[in-house]
Amino acid sequence: MQAFAGRRPDEAMKIVAMDESMPTYYDVLQVERDAAPERVRAAYRKLAHQYHPDKMPGNANAARAMAAINAAYEVLSDAHRRTEHDLWIRRAERSAQPRPPVPQPPRHLWAYLHPARSWPWYLLFGTTVFVVVTVTTAVVLTVMPARAASPLNAQPCTAQATAPAPGCRRPA
Repeated sequence: MQAFAGRRPDEAMKIVAMDESMPTYYDVLQVERDAAPERVRAAYRKLAHQYHPDKMPGNANAARAMAAINAAYEVLSDAHRRTEHDLWIRRAERSAQPRPPVPQPPRHLWAYLHPARSWPWYLLFGTTVFVVVTVTTAVVLTVMPARAASPLNAQPCTAQATAPAPGCRRPA
């Protein structure tokens, strides 16, 4: 408030409103965002006394300044409306922040396939291959019977003078 010493009251109000690109009710009442309700009320009373149209007859800005001061106090004196105003301020500040730059797409295939950059894809591919091979092996071993226990050639061999036929077994 000392920054406005030596200025007319209507000039000070213009400077506060033009000081930031987004004036808030805190700026209008010239209080901090975490100001206690008593501090808000004291600032309102001081500014209302200073900018009251009866104190400055013939000044058109006094009526506008008083309307802005009343609106600011109306919002900041109500706890629910004050939290909504604080939320509005945070959203406006967040949207005003610059967004991080979008990374450029890789120019060649090796940029996609480089192990340091795309190791999760290598891990996924290796795991998928391992699962497919394991499941295929399990299915093949379950569906196809083992050759040693195959009953296809389990018939007794007939006695022949020559060598027995391959795959036949001798009776005990």
